[in-house]
Amino acid sequence: MSPQRATTPQQPSSLFPVRSRRVVGANGEELVGTSVYCPFREKSVAVTECEACDRFHALHFDAETRSTSVACHCDAPPEVPSEEAAHPGVTPAVIDPGTPLADIMTRSVLCVRPETPLDDVLDLLVRHSISGVPVVDADGRPIGIVSRADVLRAAEERGDTEEVRAVTARPHERSAGEVERGSHVYEPVVTTAGDVMTAVALALHESSNIGQGAALMAFEGIHRLPVVGDRGEVVGILSALDVLRWLGRRSGYLIPSRRP
Repeated sequence: MSPQRATTPQQPSSLFPVRSRRVVGANGEELVGTSVYCPFREKSVAVTECEACDRFHALHFDAETRSTSVACHCDAPPEVPSEEAAHPGVTPAVIDPGTPLADIMTRSVLCVRPETPLDDVLDLLVRHSISGVPVVDADGRPIGIVSRADVLRAAEERGDTEEVRAVTARPHERSAGEVERGSHVYEPVVTTAGDVMTAVALALHESSNIGQGAALMAFEGIHRLPVVGDRGEVVGILSALDVLRWLGRRSGYLIPSRRP
């Protein structure tokens, strides 16, 4: 029999959005990690760690926005993303540049490993209609970023000729009549995300605010900015479109939700 959670009927159930980080590796394998911001610890924690807490109530899935949240028995106000709180005809709200990044950042983040082939990166950019992806290490910490411009630049430099490397076939690796003795097999050199990425990616901690994020992106001339937790792992990503969407809604305009 499982122990009862320390909750009371008077305790409100606040919703805290779940963030997901999907990392695509070299062979197409995917590693998915989920986290949620805990107002009591004031940092992001794994959803599995959150589920073990006495304050945890349930996981809530919103079919309309296709988003998942943690229902928590606490006195803290719910962390509601701006796009979910927006409603037609609402009075324009105060535009506060001190609003946390967690309120507007994209919580479902697509990342790649440095060894991921560039062709796979291009496929991800086109399929998900995004302008760039963070490159992360084994712990999910950003080490660079690959943009569409990086992919196009690499394709232009490669041109119509494809770099190859010579591989000497050992006797036991040759089939009869396939490769003559003394011959070489030429294999194309695979260009990876690590080869073309902009190294040392800029990032902001999840406790930063929209004003800081907008200023950094404008100063550096970039369109996407990884948002990290205490351990340096990616917990979200802030794009220029996220900032514009937030500004439009806070000004009282009805802005459609981002595509899933």
